[in-house]
Amino acid sequence: MTPTRDPDTSRLARRILTGQALTSVGLALLGGALFGVRSGLWVLAGGAIGTIANLYITLAALRSVGGNAGLALRRLFTGQFVKVGLTVLLFYAAARRGDVIWPALIAGYIATVIVFWALPAMAASKLPPRSRPRPADDSRG
Repeated sequence: MTPTRDPDTSRLARRILTGQALTSVGLALLGGALFGVRSGLWVLAGGAIGTIANLYITLAALRSVGGNAGLALRRLFTGQFVKVGLTVLLFYAAARRGDVIWPALIAGYIATVIVFWALPAMAASKLPPRSRPRPADDSRG
């Protein structure tokens, strides 16, 4: 696997994955302290589902495609499809256990989704000038 040559993209991807893992552990500790160890473990399991699935799509999407846009798009769609399938499979595996604490599992998963969307949004102000939206031109009359 050849990683992407864009260091900002790789750095953001690492920040997202690290943020998801740390959020999952922190929320699991909080859930365990407030609602018991079993709840905390299910929060951690939900966080792991989101983080593992995102790790897969990150590794698939960040591989270099040598400027081939078609291959990049195909890899992105395939990776997203596998990510969704992996997420469903991991939720199914959790459900098969029979002793799932669903609110805890879902809370852990949702926390990883929030991190996935929040970190790039917070990083948007640090984008290079070419990536920022252009202000509206009021001189057109």
